[in-house]
Amino acid sequence: MGKSRLILFCFLFIFLTAAAVFSDEGVRIKDIARIQEIRENQLAGFGLVTGLSGRGDSDSSVLLKKVIANMLSSFNITISQDDIKSKNSAVVMVTADIPPFVRPGDRISVIVSSLNDAKSLEGGVLLQTPMKGANDSVYAVAQGQISISDSGPSVKTVGAIPGGALIEKEVLSRFREKAYISIILENPDFATAKAVKEGILKEIENADAEAVDASLIRAYVPEEYDGDYISFIADVESIYVNPDTTARVVINPRSGIVVMGGDVKIGKVAVSYKGDQISVGNTFDDSETKENFLVEDDTTVDELVSLMQEIGLKANVIIEIVKAIDKAGALFGKLIVM
Repeated sequence: MGKSRLILFCFLFIFLTAAAVFSDEGVRIKDIARIQEIRENQLAGFGLVTGLSGRGDSDSSVLLKKVIANMLSSFNITISQDDIKSKNSAVVMVTADIPPFVRPGDRISVIVSSLNDAKSLEGGVLLQTPMKGANDSVYAVAQGQISISDSGPSVKTVGAIPGGALIEKEVLSRFREKAYISIILENPDFATAKAVKEGILKEIENADAEAVDASLIRAYVPEEYDGDYISFIADVESIYVNPDTTARVVINPRSGIVVMGGDVKIGKVAVSYKGDQISVGNTFDDSETKENFLVEDDTTVDELVSLMQEIGLKANVIIEIVKAIDKAGALFGKLIVM
């Protein structure tokens, strides 16, 4: 939480401020919103992993015995469940998100997770597993060797198979079934919804659009497009607008990173600090020998960062000061602690 993190803090601030300065043209609608009728879907399947070399489900697992017996019966092999004694297999759930516009033969990645008491799925092989949607239809079939990520927590009972599922049935999109498209903002905001609506009305001839609420805008397909939804959606998504956002400060205490938008302002407060002891109020705290500085009313983030740089504060102290300013009601924005 030293000099390098303070430099990173300043870099992130400068990057965001520069982005705000040089984005006069705005951003494309496709970069801040999605089409409601074009969406991902979730798939799930129930399968069996083999080759775990003693790290699988215990040989007393009734569920494992039933799954193995049923699997063998599909190959015309009949065996009693009581005769199955193996720790090399595990019963698992297989999940995936299926993107729009995939076609049979395309591949998607899957996540495999233990359903029983297996110690590890690392290196195991998932046997052919049908994957169903919420309507109980099979859309993909998964199979392959499981890999475990080396980063993050050492959880060995969850793994992935990149490109491990083959699409067997396409998921049909319904964006052609209505006389309009529904545009959903990634970050709901009334001002942004209004800007999107006005951008559509301005850029597309004879267009009609309405902002239903802070996240939903409906754009009606003009007769000029004659049912050509693809061109209409492409033209709408390419429109540049100037989105408005809530002023935010995002803090990650573990990494010491603070990110502030350029539109965040600070009210007039007096800050006193000594080590980890920080107080924020209308007047300085003179009860102990402390360092003090005054934040003037309507101070910008740029001015606040410059002030803290001049003082030489470390990232962890900056974080605590920002928290204290927010508690004092002098942070004019939303504080998010990750």
